[in-house]
Amino acid sequence: MGERNKYERKEFIYRVGTFFLLVGIGFLVFFMLSEAAQQPEFNYFCGSMILLSVGFFFRARYRRAITPSGRFSRAKRFFRRIFGRGGGSDDEDEEYDEE
Repeated sequence: MGERNKYERKEFIYRVGTFFLLVGIGFLVFFMLSEAAQQPEFNYFCGSMILLSVGFFFRARYRRAITPSGRFSRAKRFFRRIFGRGGGSDDEDEEYDEE
């Protein structure tokens, strides 16, 4: 059902980068909590900086082309009419209205 036909290495690397970012943020939170308890654990800080760096590197190196799903196309058009701005063109929205 949700399976893809083609395995893409770049997308896998992108997702691994996202994982490293999340774990790095978690380690940074642990470091802040240990600092608040006045018993700083610098291993958490160093680990978080390494993981955040690797995560940013992986995500920046293999940027995936994000195709709009059209899930919020009506909401985008609504807000574009109200506020007079928004991303994308009307041509993109029209192809999703047929679904």
